[in-house]
Amino acid sequence: MDTADNADSPDAAQTADELRELLQDAAREFPAYVQSALSRTARIHPDAEATSTLPLELPEHGSGRTGVWRDIRAALDAATNTWNPRFLYKLYAGPTPVGVLSEALLGLLNNNAHVFGASPAGALIEQAVGRRLCELAGMPPGAAGLTFPGGSYANLHALVAARNTRFPECHEGGLWALAEKSVRPVMFTSAHAHYSLVKGAVAAGLGTRGVVCVPTDTEGRMDARALRVLVERHVRQGDSPFFVNATAGTTVLGAFDPLAQVADVCDEYGLWLHIDGSWGGPLLLFGQHPPVPVGRVHSLTINPHKLLGVPLHCSFLLVRQGLPALRSALALGAQYLYHTDDQDEEGEGGACDFGDATLGCGRRPDAVKLWLVWRYHGTQYLRARVHRARDLALGFARMVQARDGLGAGVWRLVAEPQGTTVCFWHVPQHLIALHGSAGSAEQPERWWGSVASSVCRRVNASGGALIDYATMERFGAPPEYAAEELPCFFRIPFNNPVVTEHTQRDLLDLIEQTAAELESLDLI
Repeated sequence: MDTADNADSPDAAQTADELRELLQDAAREFPAYVQSALSRTARIHPDAEATSTLPLELPEHGSGRTGVWRDIRAALDAATNTWNPRFLYKLYAGPTPVGVLSEALLGLLNNNAHVFGASPAGALIEQAVGRRLCELAGMPPGAAGLTFPGGSYANLHALVAARNTRFPECHEGGLWALAEKSVRPVMFTSAHAHYSLVKGAVAAGLGTRGVVCVPTDTEGRMDARALRVLVERHVRQGDSPFFVNATAGTTVLGAFDPLAQVADVCDEYGLWLHIDGSWGGPLLLFGQHPPVPVGRVHSLTINPHKLLGVPLHCSFLLVRQGLPALRSALALGAQYLYHTDDQDEEGEGGACDFGDATLGCGRRPDAVKLWLVWRYHGTQYLRARVHRARDLALGFARMVQARDGLGAGVWRLVAEPQGTTVCFWHVPQHLIALHGSAGSAEQPERWWGSVASSVCRRVNASGGALIDYATMERFGAPPEYAAEELPCFFRIPFNNPVVTEHTQRDLLDLIEQTAAELESLDLI
């Protein structure tokens, strides 16, 4: 085919013109949306009318350029507004402007990063970005990082790689090969770890009974002493411990497990140490808070789409032993796809065919998004962004404490923030008088829980902000580690650089006012 003739064909010109017209429309519509989304009067959550009028029918004949922008505006109206500083709901926020551009670039390229030939630029970028992240994590030369569609999938791959590394017979014989030898593999993770670790254990064939949940201290960190006791106990019982997950930034409290102490246990018993840094990983790598145990971590998950402003999804799994560890655990060498006689940029056949190092096949070159954001802003910006999020959390915690005892009721932290999440209770004064006790953060009253959940639902329904509440178990002192479920509390993550102290004060005022309204209506 004559490439030049094809480029000059009417179809090619029409395609380019159509894209140009749509992008010209987008250049007008998208910035206008962002400007509106950032305004003080913008809704954060859509109302029922916006969602009910979303055009969901799939027509026989398309609506064309005019109709598509009607549809896009309807989708924007019915979507959650993540750009606004009052979106303080989940562990992500609106992307950076260059992040939006990076997402558009992936759509433009439409490359598949499973084999080098299908995405050479994406493969080289993924390789370079992964190596740089490994360097920041203190991993040695030869370490590598791959992208996955979310931290849950990155954690699953770490678990399966660890299982097949410790029990290579699983690659061919599956769990039957272990059962024949009466081998019972078990893994360990904090009781406050993300549920993806337990789901991963189910997918990897360990089942929920193959997961040992380690108690935490009162600050939500894994108790390393309890970990050692539990590992020793399972070894005596004839089980085969092989994997420990330490969390850097738990989903609720944002707690950081004591990485060095956990690494001590893993070194002593020869266990694979994985760090789930889906939330707090950027604090480890760009904020050195806390330091990563150099040379002692086998794998680490980090989600740049959370604290670093990269569009969803962008998740990396960093592996100390590099791609050979993933390939030896997972690869099948399907020759119809992975042609090891082809040469890539490293002069090694198949070295950049990343699909064979994963459980899947098709892969978006999501590393391009972090690469472009990083190239555009630089490392200093990423460090500053992480440090500012940490400062916002610390400042907000002080605001909460300063309100306690001012006559508007109880304001108590659940725990001191270790990362960029602040968890706290607020209880109106009238409720305290009604129940005759104010309680304390160490011994919160059960009835405190009705306030956070009721206030969040009312605030979120108003569209004025989007905030969340949570609960969790708190463990007592060893050796009993008696667990009690805490009453619901407010959980506010800080990862959006447009949040200010003014935003934070307004939020606390809104919570206080909403609680008073609910109290006056006898709804709490």
